[in-house]
Amino acid sequence: MDKLFCTMSDFQEAVKKVQPSLRREGFSSVPNVKWEDVGGLDCLKEEFESSIIRPIKYPEVYQTFEVENETEILLFGPPGCGKTLIAKAVANEAGANFIHIKGPELLNKFVGESEREVRRVFSRARACSPCIVFFDEVDALSTKRDSKGGSVVEPVVNQLLIELNGGD
Repeated sequence: MDKLFCTMSDFQEAVKKVQPSLRREGFSSVPNVKWEDVGGLDCLKEEFESSIIRPIKYPEVYQTFEVENETEILLFGPPGCGKTLIAKAVANEAGANFIHIKGPELLNKFVGESEREVRRVFSRARACSPCIVFFDEVDALSTKRDSKGGSVVEPVVNQLLIELNGGD
C-alpha cells in the first residue's frame, strides 16, 4: 500500500472515463444541436454570436475592456417556432452547458419549495459554468396583475428576478 499513489496523468485519464456528477443527473450538458440545424435566421445568429457566444468563448477580452455583457435574452413566439432549438444551438456554439427548465416544473404546492427550486437551478448553473439556462413556458410562472392566483406565483417570479439580477 505504501507504493500506491496517484499522479496528474491518472486524473486526466480518469476524466475521460468518468462523467461529472452534475451531468450524471441528466440535468446539464452541452447539446449536440449546431447552427447548421437551424435554418436561415442569419441576422439572429449574428446577434447571438456578438452577445452570448463571444463573451463565453473569449471572456478575457471582455474583462480587459471592461465591457458588460448581457446575461438575459428573451425569445418569444408561438409554440413550435424553434426557440428551444436556437437556444441549444447557441449553447453548443459557445461550448456552454445547457439547462432546460419548463416553467411549470418550478411550481410546487408547498410554501417555499418553488423558490428553493429556482435557487437550485441557478446554483447548478453556477456549478457547471459556463451555462445557458433556458426557461421554456415561462408564461406559466406569471399572471396578469390583480388577477386571482397571482399571489401563488408572485414569490417564484420574485426569486427568479433576484437570481437573474445577481447572475454572472
